[in-house]
Amino acid sequence: MRTTTTRHPRRIRLLGAAAAAAIATAGVAAGAAAVETPTEPQPYAVSYSNFESSQPDMPWAPRGEGVTTTTTNEVRRSPWNSLYVTGRTQAWHGVEISIGDFMEAGQSYDVTAWVRLPDGAASTRAKLTAAQSDGQYIEITPLTAVNSDEWVELTGSYSPPEGVDGTIYIELEDPTASFYVDDAAITAFACGRGPVDDSTSLLDALPYPVGVAVTANTVQGDSLELLNQHFNQVTPENFMKPEAWYNDDHSFVDENAEADAVMDWAQANGGRVYGHVLVWHSQTPDWLFQHEDGTFLSGDSEADRQELRERMRTHINNVAKYLSDKYGLFGSDTNPLVAFDVVNEVITDGPSPETDGLRNSYWYQILGEEFIDDAFIYANEAFNSTYAAPGAEHPVTLFINEYNTQYGTDASSKTGRYHALIERLVDRGVPIDGVGHQFHAWLDDDVEGFGAAMSAFDDLPLVQAVTELDVPTRTGTPVDTQTLLDQGRFYQRLFEMFAEQDAKRDLFSVTLWGLVDSGSWRFYEGDPLLFDPYYHGKWGYAAAVGQEIPATPQECSVPEPTQEPTPTAGPSATAAEPAASAAPSTSGLPAPSGAASGTPVVGAAPSPGGGGSPLARTGAEMLVLPVAALLLGAGTLLLRARRRIG
Repeated sequence: MRTTTTRHPRRIRLLGAAAAAAIATAGVAAGAAAVETPTEPQPYAVSYSNFESSQPDMPWAPRGEGVTTTTTNEVRRSPWNSLYVTGRTQAWHGVEISIGDFMEAGQSYDVTAWVRLPDGAASTRAKLTAAQSDGQYIEITPLTAVNSDEWVELTGSYSPPEGVDGTIYIELEDPTASFYVDDAAITAFACGRGPVDDSTSLLDALPYPVGVAVTANTVQGDSLELLNQHFNQVTPENFMKPEAWYNDDHSFVDENAEADAVMDWAQANGGRVYGHVLVWHSQTPDWLFQHEDGTFLSGDSEADRQELRERMRTHINNVAKYLSDKYGLFGSDTNPLVAFDVVNEVITDGPSPETDGLRNSYWYQILGEEFIDDAFIYANEAFNSTYAAPGAEHPVTLFINEYNTQYGTDASSKTGRYHALIERLVDRGVPIDGVGHQFHAWLDDDVEGFGAAMSAFDDLPLVQAVTELDVPTRTGTPVDTQTLLDQGRFYQRLFEMFAEQDAKRDLFSVTLWGLVDSGSWRFYEGDPLLFDPYYHGKWGYAAAVGQEIPATPQECSVPEPTQEPTPTAGPSATAAEPAASAAPSTSGLPAPSGAASGTPVVGAAPSPGGGGSPLARTGAEMLVLPVAALLLGAGTLLLRARRRIG
């Protein structure tokens, strides 16, 4: 099972490499190609803040008496939150980050932050400054115009002197102006954090459709280039979930711009859309289960049960109608939707005899197991009959989807309960087509459990799919190079097992849950994906395309800083001419992914070896990556609590 998509030439990379040795393009089964020796260092983030709830700590702190900071989703550049800074009474008031906590003396770093003013605020100017413990104030970026209409990037280079601590801070020329900051990062450079050559497309290396979870930001800018090269299927990460389809007054939306952006990309590029999700216990508005007075429907009332069935059927029908009205009937040449997760995460994590292994959700409490049958019946009716193109034979494949299927397959396991449910559905003639495995993994998982999970369903007449793949290292960020190599070997075995499963019976697809690390909901648990925030393939990518993974980190020369910083007169913002070390970049940086081409990209020339790489923004966009040493011991953060957004 393979689809094709338009391929576009890859843009010039940040790190130019000597002519690459030929690499295998037929996947892991064809054997690995030799490892090239890196000649230039690669960027990575020693600190990155998008101010999302998953970030374990917030290194940016208020600077100045009376200054307060609050995370907010009212104005944001990353998918969910930004940091709002208010209470300033001096130009040097703002937010700051420690030099000593994230930087080493003599190493060169790039510092980046995006700034925007509140709606209606008068324009002013902002800059990044290093307040050193030796009393000097080093201008990292020149004063740059900021306003309330768009996000403006401040970016420049800095190398802390020996024996110096202090902070890097954002200051504004207007001493009382409040502002927002987002996607703030410190980037360093090291060798061997990924393969030298990442030009081989995943589509050329893997025998099944390759998908990725995306947002509207992913399908434009530099993210779009990476997407077009490596993927022929997309899943909207959040904006086909139930709550995304409703206005505050509970009415169905007239426009779902995020869902449209995903469908538009697939339609324009010959790709496929895998929808996610129709019926779920999470990200579903409570009112769906309530009477008008706010009391909950009752499973003891047949009238209430019928009311919920009709609401489910209406929701599913409205989603199908919206997508067919805009993109044509399903199965037609103009509608790229090929699959949908009908129900998601309905199995309990532990044994639950009283619910026959099912999650005790509102759906279950009111309708019992029957709600799963109903969901598939209504989805099949809408997508494969009412809104299907004439002559199209079952154009939309209908999946059930579940996480943690990799932890055992016996009858007492979650996978055992999952299999038992699906077997009951098949026996009842429910129109289910496929079994989805999310495979949100950890690097310390038993990798063989993933193959066993897929094999456990070989006895059923259904297609299987890997729906939400990621493998965080469980170390927090930044991740050291040796751990990235270990992650690559883990992915190598995963892709071997996917090939083995596909050889037994075609996999519908394998989907990565995010394009680049910084866009992942598990980023702060340890760089979970195949591509870093600079759109550079990691060792996990190398595994997917059949490249050899070295046993230990490779070495190359990281250039010493060559630019002498120029101290400024003092801590307050001034209109002085930019220092030589902060001259505007002439490298012709493209606008960051998701930003309009007119968005100002201003700041200092990048660090030696840094080139002019665009930074991937969270949720599909920005980041900057650092560390001073080649082997950086990342502090272990046992982030076992799962923030479920699957």
